[in-house]
Amino acid sequence: MPGVFSSKRHFLFDLDGTLVDSTPAHARAFVGALERDHPTLAREFVYAPFAGRPTREAFIALGFQDEPELADLTRLKQRLYREAVERGEVIVFDGVRPLLQRLREMNRRLFVVTGASRISTQRVLALTGLAEFFEGVTTAEDTASGKPAPEPYLHTLKSHGLSGGDCLVIEDAESGIRSALAAGLDAVLIHTSFQWPDVTNVETCAKLAALLSA
Repeated sequence: MPGVFSSKRHFLFDLDGTLVDSTPAHARAFVGALERDHPTLAREFVYAPFAGRPTREAFIALGFQDEPELADLTRLKQRLYREAVERGEVIVFDGVRPLLQRLREMNRRLFVVTGASRISTQRVLALTGLAEFFEGVTTAEDTASGKPAPEPYLHTLKSHGLSGGDCLVIEDAESGIRSALAAGLDAVLIHTSFQWPDVTNVETCAKLAALLSA
């Protein structure tokens, strides 16, 4: 394992669940959006299967097909989430800033690849002070298909002229790992107990930082 990660030149980070602890805020926003007209779905809603997926695609997976209703639910969920962001309910995971600072000192190029909307992403990065670390950001609006499709990562490679072999993806959810692997990229898991064959779960930012120095 020594040297495997330290040789990578470009680091592509998921946002939600990877850099910031936003899962509770996202879950509450989905429930809030569903409660108005679909209280049974709201009571039964579990966020984990939809982590990392664009909001609209999550509602489609829940069975919604009517375009006006999809648009309305998506807008409402995103508004509720952004209100939570403004209230300070989305926080940076321990060790994220030292890890990003270490990568910057190593002259690595850093990118965010997320299924969140551009407005939400920009606001989270601004309010948490993480925006300064990242050269580029890929959001839900940038590709026709979100994670677990490979398009978000392929878009990032193409937009910034990156070689896939020089990249390491950092993800916390199955949809993100599937997306990265489908794009032909090496990946690690973080901040999760989820396991994937042949994918290292580094567990914490501190452990990933240690591997970078190995």
